[in-house]
Amino acid sequence: MLFLCTHNSTRSQMAEGFLRALAGDRFEPGSAGTEKTAVWSFPDPSRATGSEEERLAVFRGVRDQIHERLTDWLRGR
Repeated sequence: MLFLCTHNSTRSQMAEGFLRALAGDRFEPGSAGTEKTAVWSFPDPSRATGSEEERLAVFRGVRDQIHERLTDWLRGR
């Protein structure tokens, strides 16, 4: 499983951390020919502006969106 995000600043790391926490060792390296691509767009929280609390709220919102999407994907929805 490979997660990529533009700027490589937050989203891919969040997604990998959640996948490890949610799926554990259920994911092993894929076999040739089984590759699939999914594109999930999330806002870039590193571009958030405002006070520290406002920026933190943006990071948390994106974090929650990634968690929800991965949870749904792991459940097969």
